[in-house]
Amino acid sequence: MAEYLILHCHDASCNQLSWSIRGASSSETGSGNLQQAAQQAKGRRTLVLAPASEILITSVNIPTRNRQRLLQAIPFSLENELTEDIDDLHFAAGNMESDNITPVAVVARSRLDEWLEKLESAGIEPLGLYPDMLALPMESGAWCLYQSDHQLQIRTQTNLGYSVDGVNGGEFLKLALQQAGESAPQKLILYRLNGSGSELDLETLAPDCEIITQEIENPTDLSKLLADNLHEKQLLNLLQGEYHRVDKTTLQWKRWLPAAVLALIFFALSIGSSIQEYNQYDSQSKALHAQIRETFQQAFPDVKRIVDPRAQMEQRLKSLQRGQSGSFAQFASLFVPSASVIKNSPNTTLQNISFRDGQLNLQLTIKELQALETLKKTIESKRLTVEIRSANAADNQVTSHLRITGGS
Repeated sequence: MAEYLILHCHDASCNQLSWSIRGASSSETGSGNLQQAAQQAKGRRTLVLAPASEILITSVNIPTRNRQRLLQAIPFSLENELTEDIDDLHFAAGNMESDNITPVAVVARSRLDEWLEKLESAGIEPLGLYPDMLALPMESGAWCLYQSDHQLQIRTQTNLGYSVDGVNGGEFLKLALQQAGESAPQKLILYRLNGSGSELDLETLAPDCEIITQEIENPTDLSKLLADNLHEKQLLNLLQGEYHRVDKTTLQWKRWLPAAVLALIFFALSIGSSIQEYNQYDSQSKALHAQIRETFQQAFPDVKRIVDPRAQMEQRLKSLQRGQSGSFAQFASLFVPSASVIKNSPNTTLQNISFRDGQLNLQLTIKELQALETLKKTIESKRLTVEIRSANAADNQVTSHLRITGGS
């Protein structure tokens, strides 16, 4: 799993930071300046949490699902609510929610350029830059607050919230609760920086809400809390449009992707070819085995149980050589001259051979009866005795059974 470095800027100029490493076997935290943070960024994907006090978080209602048209329309839909020229501002849009509501983050281009210039000058190339307030823990039916001496942050939804100065924080929260109406929270979760001089009287401001207060010891602990709750794919990333950053690790992989695909295709083709060759050889082996079995049955029709035809045939031949079923020499003296005659006889095919008790039995097909008689006389000229046991004519050929013995 790739490691992420989550940087949290504590001030508007992003001179002091805290960081948290996510994805490692053990979580690491630290704080320091940009140069120290840059040492931690080596070999890691970097995400930055920028001060929400420098960013306006709002929403628009634009009835279009076309992302390009939405981005073009956002500046003009907010123009009357902004004091600055829209050309001096950068707009980042989140994912459209129900009822065509789209969360929007607005930041001065000069401030965004300053952040990126400082980070990149130190050797930090962030893939995402988010308002830090949107990384406060989120719970259904609750608002999450963070209070320090100089600011109050209120996260009301996934991509919505407020950042106000600490002096007016209480009054603003009271007003926000009143305006929420039926959407008002049932619970307020306050994270309070330890040692903060101001303290909100939440029981008075929100008498109908459940109040939970937790102390934050130092800014580094706050940064760890934010890093643990940063879900970058769900949040407003300021690095959109002309500020979009490409993950170089992903880019390098994409460059190698065509070669990897070709290698995978070659491997798949090699496997497929091997499987095809195996199937082909397997079919040939089965056909050869069947042919051996058939030949064995033809040569030794008295054998009823065939397990390994090759081994059984070798055993039978050895038996013939030992004279257990007649002399092998006797078999050869009958078969060799007969086979030479049959071989030279046109349109003659030997179908079956058997040898038993000094008698050679041949089953063959021949073109006509006259040719069969000629074949018989030719074999007899080899000083052999030939008996035609049967001769059946069908389909323009004669199937015959000959019994051959030694000459008298």
